[in-house]
Amino acid sequence: MKIRYDFVTNSSSTSFIIISDGEFNLKKFIDAVGIEKESPFIDLYKDLFESFKYSMSPAREYYEQCNSSREYSTFEDFVKSWFWYGKELLPKILDAESQGKQVFLGGLRSDNGEIEGFFCTDEFIIEADGLHIDARENGW
Repeated sequence: MKIRYDFVTNSSSTSFIIISDGEFNLKKFIDAVGIEKESPFIDLYKDLFESFKYSMSPAREYYEQCNSSREYSTFEDFVKSWFWYGKELLPKILDAESQGKQVFLGGLRSDNGEIEGFFCTDEFIIEADGLHIDARENGW
Protein backbone atom coordinates (compact mmCIF):
# COMPACT_ATOMS: atom_id res chain seq x y z
CA MET A 1 0.00 0.00 0.00
CA LYS A 2 1.29 3.45 -0.91
CA ILE A 3 0.37 6.53 1.07
CA ARG A 4 0.89 9.90 -0.47
CA TYR A 5 2.20 12.55 1.92
CA ASP A 6 2.56 15.54 -0.38
CA PHE A 7 -0.16 17.89 -1.61
CA VAL A 8 -3.28 16.21 -2.95
CA THR A 9 -5.88 18.19 -4.84
CA ASN A 10 -9.45 17.64 -5.87
CA SER A 11 -10.93 19.32 -8.91
CA SER A 12 -14.30 21.00 -8.98
CA SER A 13 -16.64 22.29 -11.64
CA THR A 14 -19.38 24.87 -11.87
CA SER A 15 -22.16 24.54 -14.41
CA PHE A 16 -23.63 27.72 -15.86
CA ILE A 17 -26.51 29.05 -17.89
CA ILE A 18 -26.16 32.09 -20.14
CA ILE A 19 -29.21 33.85 -21.55
CA SER A 20 -28.38 36.59 -24.03
CA ASP A 21 -30.39 38.98 -26.17
CA GLY A 22 -28.40 38.58 -29.35
CA GLU A 23 -24.75 37.64 -29.50
CA PHE A 24 -22.86 36.92 -26.29
CA ASN A 25 -19.78 39.05 -26.78
CA LEU A 26 -16.96 40.55 -24.73
CA LYS A 27 -18.38 44.09 -24.68
CA LYS A 28 -21.76 42.91 -23.42
CA PHE A 29 -20.05 40.75 -20.78
CA ILE A 30 -17.68 43.48 -19.53
CA ASP A 31 -20.57 45.98 -19.39
CA ALA A 32 -22.64 43.49 -17.36
CA VAL A 33 -19.79 42.86 -14.92
CA GLY A 34 -19.26 46.61 -14.56
CA ILE A 35 -15.48 46.59 -14.91
CA GLU A 36 -13.84 49.72 -16.28
CA LYS A 37 -11.48 49.16 -19.21
CA GLU A 38 -8.65 50.71 -17.17
CA SER A 39 -9.22 48.41 -14.18
CA PRO A 40 -6.32 46.19 -13.14
CA PHE A 41 -8.88 43.35 -13.05
CA ILE A 42 -9.96 43.65 -16.69
CA ASP A 43 -7.73 40.76 -17.81
CA LEU A 44 -9.27 38.48 -15.19
CA TYR A 45 -12.75 39.09 -16.62
CA LYS A 46 -11.54 38.81 -20.21
CA ASP A 47 -10.16 35.38 -19.31
CA LEU A 48 -13.45 34.44 -17.63
CA PHE A 49 -15.31 35.49 -20.78
CA GLU A 50 -13.01 33.30 -22.90
CA SER A 51 -13.61 30.39 -20.52
CA PHE A 52 -17.36 30.82 -20.93
CA LYS A 53 -17.07 31.04 -24.72
CA TYR A 54 -14.83 27.98 -24.92
CA SER A 55 -17.03 25.72 -22.82
CA MET A 56 -20.57 26.83 -23.67
CA SER A 57 -22.95 25.18 -26.13
CA PRO A 58 -26.47 26.06 -27.21
CA ALA A 59 -28.79 24.63 -24.54
CA ARG A 60 -30.44 21.94 -26.67
CA GLU A 61 -27.06 20.78 -28.04
CA TYR A 62 -25.65 20.61 -24.51
CA TYR A 63 -28.61 18.45 -23.52
CA GLU A 64 -27.86 16.06 -26.39
CA GLN A 65 -24.15 15.93 -25.48
CA CYS A 66 -24.86 15.17 -21.82
CA ASN A 67 -27.75 12.80 -22.52
CA SER A 68 -26.05 10.29 -24.80
CA SER A 69 -27.17 7.46 -22.50
CA ARG A 70 -30.78 8.71 -22.78
CA GLU A 71 -31.09 9.02 -19.01
CA TYR A 72 -33.44 12.00 -19.44
CA SER A 73 -36.53 11.66 -21.58
CA THR A 74 -36.92 15.39 -22.26
CA PHE A 75 -34.91 18.59 -22.18
CA GLU A 76 -37.12 19.78 -19.34
CA ASP A 77 -36.35 16.67 -17.25
CA PHE A 78 -32.66 17.18 -17.93
CA VAL A 79 -32.65 20.80 -16.73
CA LYS A 80 -34.64 19.95 -13.59
CA SER A 81 -32.30 17.08 -12.70
CA TRP A 82 -28.92 18.33 -13.95
CA PHE A 83 -28.95 21.72 -12.22
CA TRP A 84 -29.43 22.21 -8.48
CA TYR A 85 -31.71 25.14 -9.22
CA GLY A 86 -33.25 23.43 -12.24
CA LYS A 87 -36.87 23.86 -11.19
CA GLU A 88 -36.24 27.58 -10.75
CA LEU A 89 -34.22 27.93 -13.96
CA LEU A 90 -36.41 25.91 -16.31
CA PRO A 91 -39.15 28.56 -16.69
CA LYS A 92 -36.47 31.21 -17.35
CA ILE A 93 -34.86 29.02 -20.01
CA LEU A 94 -38.14 28.16 -21.74
CA ASP A 95 -39.31 31.78 -21.62
CA ALA A 96 -35.99 32.97 -23.08
CA GLU A 97 -36.22 30.40 -25.88
CA SER A 98 -39.80 31.44 -26.67
CA GLN A 99 -38.61 35.06 -26.97
CA GLY A 100 -35.84 34.10 -29.39
CA LYS A 101 -33.03 34.75 -26.94
CA GLN A 102 -29.85 32.72 -27.08
CA VAL A 103 -29.54 30.16 -24.28
CA PHE A 104 -26.25 28.43 -23.56
CA LEU A 105 -25.22 25.81 -21.03
CA GLY A 106 -21.71 24.82 -20.04
CA GLY A 107 -19.25 24.41 -17.24
CA LEU A 108 -16.10 25.81 -15.73
CA ARG A 109 -13.48 23.44 -14.27
CA SER A 110 -10.98 24.19 -11.54
CA ASP A 111 -8.28 22.21 -13.33
CA ASN A 112 -8.50 24.45 -16.43
CA GLY A 113 -6.31 27.19 -14.97
CA GLU A 114 -6.29 29.76 -12.22
CA ILE A 115 -9.15 31.91 -13.48
CA GLU A 116 -11.62 29.05 -13.87
CA GLY A 117 -10.37 27.60 -10.60
CA PHE A 118 -11.05 30.88 -8.80
CA PHE A 119 -14.58 31.16 -10.17
CA CYS A 120 -15.34 27.52 -9.24
CA THR A 121 -14.93 28.35 -5.55
CA ASP A 122 -18.26 30.11 -5.21
CA GLU A 123 -21.65 30.59 -6.80
CA PHE A 124 -22.41 33.78 -8.72
CA ILE A 125 -24.96 35.50 -10.93
CA ILE A 126 -24.17 38.26 -13.42
CA GLU A 127 -27.24 40.14 -14.59
CA ALA A 128 -27.71 43.18 -16.79
CA ASP A 129 -29.99 44.34 -19.58
CA GLY A 130 -29.83 41.69 -22.27
CA LEU A 131 -27.59 39.26 -20.35
CA HIS A 132 -28.13 36.78 -17.53
CA ILE A 133 -25.41 34.39 -16.33
CA ASP A 134 -26.28 31.96 -13.55
CA ALA A 135 -23.31 29.99 -12.20
CA ARG A 136 -24.74 28.76 -8.91
CA GLU A 137 -24.14 25.11 -9.69
CA ASN A 138 -21.60 22.95 -7.88
CA GLY A 139 -19.46 25.67 -6.31
CA TRP A 140 -16.94 24.28 -3.83
